[in-house]
Amino acid sequence: MKRLCVLLFMPLCMMQAQIITTADIDWKTFLSQHDFIWDTIPPNYYAGAILGNGLLGTNFYASPQKQGYRLDIGRSDVNEMRPEGHALYYRARLPIGYFEINPVSTVSSEKMRLSLYDATANATITTEQGSIDFKTYVDANKDVIVVETTGKETDFTFNWKPSKAISPRTNPQYTHTTTPKEYLEHPNPEAIVTIQNNINLCIQELYSGYTYVTAWKIDKSRSGNKQNIYITVSFENSTEQAITKSIQTIQEYVKSGTENAYKQHLQWWHNYYPASFVHFAEAKVESFYWIQQYKLACLTRSDKQIIDLMGPWTHTTPWPAIWWNLNTQLTYSPLFTANRLELSEPVWSSFKENLQSLINNVPEEEWRKDAAAIGRSSSYNLASPLRKDLVEQNQYEVGNLTWMMYYYWLYCDYKNDRTETIEHFYPLLKRCIAYYMHIIYKGDDGKYHLPLTASPEYKPAEDCNYDLAILRWGLTTLLQLNTTYSLQDSQRAHWRNVLANLVDYPRDEVQGFIIGKDVKLTSSHRHYSHLLMIYPFRMITPDNPDEKEIIYKSLHHWIGQKGALQGYSYTGASSICSFLRKGDKAIEYINALLDKYIQPNTLYKESGPVIETPLSAVTSLQELYLYSYNNILRVFPAVPNYWREASFVNFRAPKGLLVSATRSDYKTVCIQVEAPQAGKYRIQTDLDLDKFKTASSKGKLEMDIIDYRQGIVELTLKAGEVARLSTADYNPESPLFKEHTSGINSYGLKK
Repeated sequence: MKRLCVLLFMPLCMMQAQIITTADIDWKTFLSQHDFIWDTIPPNYYAGAILGNGLLGTNFYASPQKQGYRLDIGRSDVNEMRPEGHALYYRARLPIGYFEINPVSTVSSEKMRLSLYDATANATITTEQGSIDFKTYVDANKDVIVVETTGKETDFTFNWKPSKAISPRTNPQYTHTTTPKEYLEHPNPEAIVTIQNNINLCIQELYSGYTYVTAWKIDKSRSGNKQNIYITVSFENSTEQAITKSIQTIQEYVKSGTENAYKQHLQWWHNYYPASFVHFAEAKVESFYWIQQYKLACLTRSDKQIIDLMGPWTHTTPWPAIWWNLNTQLTYSPLFTANRLELSEPVWSSFKENLQSLINNVPEEEWRKDAAAIGRSSSYNLASPLRKDLVEQNQYEVGNLTWMMYYYWLYCDYKNDRTETIEHFYPLLKRCIAYYMHIIYKGDDGKYHLPLTASPEYKPAEDCNYDLAILRWGLTTLLQLNTTYSLQDSQRAHWRNVLANLVDYPRDEVQGFIIGKDVKLTSSHRHYSHLLMIYPFRMITPDNPDEKEIIYKSLHHWIGQKGALQGYSYTGASSICSFLRKGDKAIEYINALLDKYIQPNTLYKESGPVIETPLSAVTSLQELYLYSYNNILRVFPAVPNYWREASFVNFRAPKGLLVSATRSDYKTVCIQVEAPQAGKYRIQTDLDLDKFKTASSKGKLEMDIIDYRQGIVELTLKAGEVARLSTADYNPESPLFKEHTSGINSYGLKK
C-alpha cells in the first residue's frame, strides 16, 4: 500500500472554477440531436408523440383508418376503486377516451417534432385548403393538456370519443384470462356529455362511487387563425367534486395566462435535465437514453403515484395494474445512478401509507404481527395477498416485496439518508425477512431450507434460487445496518445463524444456477429471476474464478435458449455482461433490444404496453460506465472497446457520492468525485497509477493505492470535498461530448 498526501496543484479558486458540472452543457443543442422527428404521422399508438406530467398524459397519432388524427387522454390514477376483488378488474386502470381531429380537406403531407428540452410536440398537417399547425404539451405544473392551433384551415373538427369504463383485461382477445362474473354483473354506467360554464364535460360515474370527468374548453377568441384547446381530467370520490375540480382547473389556467404558464412549463423541464449528464459514442443509443429520461418525468413526479405498466397513457392491455415480480423493480432501477432519486419517492411513500395492506397480504393471520409481503400484481392500495394455495400453479411469489426493498435501499444509500434508513426502510425489511423466518426449516443436513415457492413465470421449486438470493441479500443488509448504526437488534444472532447455514444455491455442472432443488431450466425463460444472486445483487462475483465460471455458464444457458425471451431478457443479459466486463457483448444485447423490440416512440409491448423494459435498458447503459459492489466503485468497467469517447457527469453512487468521468482516445482521462460526507471511498480505474495528477477543493488530497494491478485506490475525503484524478495532459476545459455526425434523431418515423 502506498500513501500519498497530495498538495493542491492549483489555487482553490481555480479548482472551483474548473469543477466539472452539468452547467457546462448546452442542453438545448445537445438534446435537439435526440428529439423525435416524424416525416409522416402513423396510425399507431406505439409511434405517436407521447407527453405527460407524471399524472396526465396524451399520445398524438393518426386515426387507425387514416381519416384524421387522435389525441389520446390518460390519467394514471383513474381506476375502478371497487373495495374488494382482483386488482386486474376491481381496481383496474380505466381508459378515458380520445379526441378525434378531422381536417375538412384531403391531407397532402405531415410532419411533427417532439422537443425533449421543451417537452412540446409541434405538428404541421398540410391540406388542400392550407395547413393546420399544432403545438401540444402537458403542462409540467398544472394538470392541463394544451393544444394550440394556427393555420389557414380553421374548420377542422375536434370531437370527443369517450372510452367504455371497463377493465381492459376483459377484452375478448385476451383468451388466457377469465373475467369474474360479479364484475360484469355490475357495470359502470354510460358516460354523460354536457356543458357547464362554457366548458365541455364528459362525466363518468363509477360503480364504486368515484367519478372521473374529462373537461375541455375551445377558445377561439384569439386573433387571426389561432385557437387554444384546454383539457383536464379530474378524479374524485363524488360526482359534484369531480365536476367542480375540472371546471376550476380550466378556469384558473385560462385566467392565469397561457403564455406565463408555458414559460413556467419550460422552466421546469429545463431545470429537470441537468441532474446528470451522459454521452454515448453511438447516436441511436444516446437518443434512446435521453428519451427515457424524458419519459421518466412524463411517468411520475415525487408527489404522484407509483408507475404502473402503462404510465399516464392508456391502451388495450391485459396489464392494467402494477406488477411486483420484476416490472416495478426494473421500472425504478435507472433513477438512482441518474441522480433522480426523488422520482422513486411515490413507491416508498406508498409503502408507508399502505403498510397495513402489506401486512394483510400475509396469508397467515398469526404471522401478521411481524411480517409483510406482496403478491404478483396490485393497484395503488398495494393489496395483493400471497397465494400459498396456488403454489402448484406457481403463484406463491414470496420474494417480490423484498426484491423491491433492494431499490428502496439504493434510494436510502444514494441519498445518504440515515433517518429514512433506520425509521422506515429497516423496519419494513425486517417484516419482509420475518416472512422467510416463518417458512424456513432446518433439514437433516443441518442447513436451512425453503419449502415450495414460485420462481416467477417458470415453475415452483423447493430451495428456489429466486427466494434464496433475495433472502441472502435481505439478511446481509439487516446485519450490515446493525453494524453500521449499532442497532443491537435482538434478532441479529438468529439472522447471522440462518445466513451462515442457509442451503447453497441449487446448480448444475452444465446449466450453472438452476431454478431450484431438482428443477432445471429446460426451456426458454424470459425472466432472469433465478439469477438474482448474480444481478442485481452481485453476491456471486467474477472476482472469484469459480464464481466467474458459474456466471458464464448460467448466463449462456439462460439466454441461449430462444423462444420465450423478451426485451428485458436482453437488458438483464447486458447487465450481466457488464458485470463480467464484457462491454462489447453488453452493448450488442442493447442494440438487439433496440432493433427488435423498441417501438418508434420507444414504447414497448407484450400483448399490451409495458413500461419497464426501455427503462431497464437505461440501467444497463449506466452500468457500462459505473457500478459498485464490495464497497468498490468501478468507473468505466465495461465501455465497448470500439467506443473512442465516453463521459458522464454527476452520476450518483453509494453513500451519496457524486461521480463524473471522461474517456478520450479509448482511455480514461479524468475521474471527479464529490463527497457529501467525510469518509473513505474506494475506486477502481484504468488510469495509469504511475502517471497521473490530482487536485482537490480542500487543499490536499489523501489517497492510498490499494492495488496497482487492479487499479484500486482509496480516497479519504472531507465533507463537501471535490477530488479529481486525471492524466497528466488532461484539460478540465475540454468539451464533455462531441456532436454526432450521423444517426441523430433516431426515433419518430422518417420516410
